[in-house]
Amino acid sequence: MIRRFLSTNRRLKAMALAFSVALWFFVAGQSRTEVGVLVPLGLKGVPNGMVMTSMPPGDIEVRVTGPRLFINNLSPAQISAALDLSGAKEGLNSYKIQSTDITTPMGIDVLRFRPNSIEVKLERLSKTELPVRARVVGKPASGYRVAEVQVVPKTVTAIATKKELSDIGAVYTKPLDVSGMDSTQSLSVQLDTAGGALRGLSSEKVDVKVIIRRERQG
Repeated sequence: MIRRFLSTNRRLKAMALAFSVALWFFVAGQSRTEVGVLVPLGLKGVPNGMVMTSMPPGDIEVRVTGPRLFINNLSPAQISAALDLSGAKEGLNSYKIQSTDITTPMGIDVLRFRPNSIEVKLERLSKTELPVRARVVGKPASGYRVAEVQVVPKTVTAIATKKELSDIGAVYTKPLDVSGMDSTQSLSVQLDTAGGALRGLSSEKVDVKVIIRRERQG
């Protein structure tokens, strides 16, 4: 039984080898052709504490060649391109794209690509304390007024580039509607980062106490 199994196994191996050799000769005998594909350019290894403030093109045009059978069955998703930014410095960095930065399936070779170089600007992130302001909208109930608005905490730590921080005077809450209020209320309110300039905040929410008082009668 064991002898029969080994004999069958040898036959299967011989058949697989013969098939591989036949496939190799079939592919090798095919005429080569080429095609161009758009490949997303991936960027990895951005140094800690830095952020990209200028982005290179999202795609590069890659021209590849290979046997017609391979090219006809080629999907753009099978080709990838990535640059390692781990050695980048603060400021403008120039990178020359190499063919080794482009990964292709076996049997497919890179002919050329464009652009063949890119520039990436990195800036160091900074931290600072910014005051929090409550954005109050609407009007209280008739005969009442907003006497005071208290925010806790009064400041939050904001993370952004130095230039971005210099343009920001305060962090605001999302609109807090006091329409129809006739008594003091304490609410948890989300901070508004819709502008996108801030890269991070020490807190996503703050507690806002809206003190409502009756209007003085004249």
